[in-house]
Amino acid sequence: MAKSASLAFVLVALGGAAVGFLAAQVIPLQLQTAEDKPAKRLMLAEPLRGEITLASELNGNDGSRFVRYAISLEEDEIVEIALDGALEGVVALYDDQLQLLDNAPVVRHRIEESGDYVVVVSGADAYSYGPFTIDSRSVELTDADTVIIGESFDSWLQGDADEIALNIEEAGLYQLEMRSDDFDPYLAIEGPNGYTREDDDSAGDLDARIADFFEPGEYTLTARSAYDDGNGVYTLLVAPHELPGDGELRNDGSLTAEGSLSGWYSGEPLIYQLELAESSLVTIEMRSADFDTLIEISGQGVAASDDDGAGGTDSRLQEQLLPGTYTVSASGFSATGSGLFELNIEMEPTEIPPQL
Repeated sequence: MAKSASLAFVLVALGGAAVGFLAAQVIPLQLQTAEDKPAKRLMLAEPLRGEITLASELNGNDGSRFVRYAISLEEDEIVEIALDGALEGVVALYDDQLQLLDNAPVVRHRIEESGDYVVVVSGADAYSYGPFTIDSRSVELTDADTVIIGESFDSWLQGDADEIALNIEEAGLYQLEMRSDDFDPYLAIEGPNGYTREDDDSAGDLDARIADFFEPGEYTLTARSAYDDGNGVYTLLVAPHELPGDGELRNDGSLTAEGSLSGWYSGEPLIYQLELAESSLVTIEMRSADFDTLIEISGQGVAASDDDGAGGTDSRLQEQLLPGTYTVSASGFSATGSGLFELNIEMEPTEIPPQL
């Protein structure tokens, strides 16, 4: 652990995606250079500019170049160190016992013991050179165990799941999001009358989103990583869910030609009827920003379904259909999903008989 500025480092620098061994380099913690001049010290919240050049120190393992800085950090502090600029590279944080604590373009780490640490900026490979900026800060977390509607809740996950209280005072549609740049978030909620929902990736980029109608009452959010091994900063946000422009939702009934509608899925398939007066090429698309959609059609000997045909997690069916009545089912790929969706219908009369 980092303790004293008088200790010496045997520093192993990062090269590419792996830790590459330098030719044995014993570096005093004061980080004296070859000319016996103190190297730069990185201060939190003060941007520092540098550059990787041919004159920078060499990683003998992969040929990449690197520079290093000293930094003083406090116990229980959550530090964020981000690499920006033209350089294609990574930043790594080491303690004084040759332990690599973390490495990435953006490092976030909870400090276990006050003392001096070393930050190493390395090119991604032997051909990576250029200027860079190191931005660093101490991450401020929410000092509460209750998330407030409309307010960001920032916390640190250390392997185990966190439980956070949520009080819904007014019944309505709400959207819950859990986002993190450090791990794959997984969000679950439990509430009155056995209510339960959970989600992994509905917010995109591995982030989690739950959108549903909530009755007034006390709820418990469970925030964890998808594989129960994540560490890092995450953000929770609960906000009222905006409805489409006309504010109208249709969760059943007839589908009209060349039209669209908005509906709300909450774990149970929504059933619509489609009437065709003539043979037609029918295209049905189901899109949602809240959950992974699933569209199905049946009738007149036809049975078809689609999950991701419209791209991403949206659905698209295109079928040649005879005149008659068909049932269209709009649902989620998972019964735990919920939220707002849009259903779009296009019909083109055709004389080509469908292949049943």
